[in-house]
Amino acid sequence: MSTATETVFSASQPASSRARDLPDVLRLSYMVFVLVALLNHAWFTDLSAPTPLGEVEGGSLATQLLFGSMILVGIPLVWHLGLQRLRPMATKSVLLFGAWLLTTSLLASDPLLSLRRLALYVIAAFLAVSLLAVARSARQLADAFAMAGFTVLISSYLGLVLVPGLTIHSHFDLTGEIGHDGLWRGIFSHKNEAGMAMTILVIFGLFIAAVRNRWLGWTMVVSAGIFLIGSGSKTPMITLVMVLGLSWLCGILRSRMARLVLLVGPVMVLMTITIGSIVLPPVRAVLDVVLPDATFTARNEIWTFAIDNIADKPLTGFGFGAFWLTERTVYASVVNPDSNWVQMATQAHNSFLDAALAMGLPGFVLTLIVFIALPTRDFLYRLPHGPTDPSAELFLRLWQMVLLSASLETILFNPNTPAFGMIVMAIAGLRMLTVRPVIV
Repeated sequence: MSTATETVFSASQPASSRARDLPDVLRLSYMVFVLVALLNHAWFTDLSAPTPLGEVEGGSLATQLLFGSMILVGIPLVWHLGLQRLRPMATKSVLLFGAWLLTTSLLASDPLLSLRRLALYVIAAFLAVSLLAVARSARQLADAFAMAGFTVLISSYLGLVLVPGLTIHSHFDLTGEIGHDGLWRGIFSHKNEAGMAMTILVIFGLFIAAVRNRWLGWTMVVSAGIFLIGSGSKTPMITLVMVLGLSWLCGILRSRMARLVLLVGPVMVLMTITIGSIVLPPVRAVLDVVLPDATFTARNEIWTFAIDNIADKPLTGFGFGAFWLTERTVYASVVNPDSNWVQMATQAHNSFLDAALAMGLPGFVLTLIVFIALPTRDFLYRLPHGPTDPSAELFLRLWQMVLLSASLETILFNPNTPAFGMIVMAIAGLRMLTVRPVIV
C-alpha cells in the first residue's frame, strides 16, 4: 500500500525505471539550489545605484547564466529518471497555451527581445516542474523546502544586522517610492518581493510540520511571519490569511460545489474589482460607494492605458515581454504629455491584462484556462468530497496565494519573481495528483 511519503511516480514502476535511481544527496542538492534561485536569484541589491536600461530590458547576464546552468543540470537529471514523469503536464490546453505564446512572440514588434524573455520563462517553468520529478518523496521535498527556506531566512536576518543598507529600504533608494524607509527587504530587491517570499515560506513551513518535523516547520512559519510583518507588505499579509482560511474551509467542507465557489469565487471577485472597475461603469459606480480605492494603490491609470493598447492589437498582442519599456511606452509622453509615468512602467500590475497585452484576447482566455480552470478541475477531481492531505494542501495554498496576487501584480509572466516558480510547481503538482493515487 502506498504511503504519504512516496513520490507520485514511485508506485507500480517497472524494474527498468527503478534502476534509474539517483543518490539522495544529488536530488537534494539540485532541489535546494533550484528552490533558492526561484525564490530569489539576485541577492543584496543596491537600490541606491542606478540600473542600466539595457539590463532592465534584456535581463542581467548573471541571471541568464544562472538559469542556463541550472537547466543544463536539470534536463539530464529528469532524462535519467524518465521523461514520462512530466507527461501529465502535456495537456491539450497547456500545449495550446505554449504554441500561442511562441506564435505571438514570433509576431512581436521585437521578436528577438520577446524570444529571449520567453526562453527564460520556459527555463524557469521547467525548473519548477522538475522539482516534483526529482523529489523521491514528500519527506525529501520537505527537506529541500527546509534547507532552501532557512538559507533565505538566515541570510535575510543576518543582512538586517550586517548590511542594513542592502536589506532595509531607505531614503537613498532610487525606486521613486516614498514611505518605505525602515521596511525590511532582506536579500530581495523590494519589500513586496520579500513579502511574497515570506508567505511562500510560511506555506512551506506548514508542509514541513505536516510531513517532516513539527518543530522545524513551525520555526519556519514563525520566522517567516515575523519577517513578513517587518516588510510591511500588506497585500501578502491579507492574501496569506485568505489562503489559510480557504484551505481550512476546503478541508472541512465536503461539497463539490462549495469547494468550487471557494476556489474560484475570490479570484473572480478580485478580477471584478480591478479590471471590472475600468471596463464596467456599473461596477465602478458600486465600488466608489463601498470601496473608493478598489485598486489599493491607485492603479486605475495604468490599467486604463493597458486596456486601450489591448484594443489596438486584440488578436496577437505585442509579444511576450515586448510592450513595457519599449518604444511604444518610453515615448508615450510625446503623444500624451500627461503620460510621463508610462516611461518607467515595467508591468500592468495585473497578470491577466499583461497576458492580453502579450498574446491578445486568445492568450487572455488561455491564461484563464491554464492558471485557473485546469487547476480547479484537478483539485476537485483529486478530492471531490474527501478530506485534503498535506500535499494537496501545499499545492492548493501555493496556487491560490499567487493567483490571488495576480490581479495586482504581473507575476504569472515574470520568472524573476519568487511567485512564478511556485504557481507552476503547484499547478504541476495538482495535475500529477490526478494521475497517480500516491501522495507526493
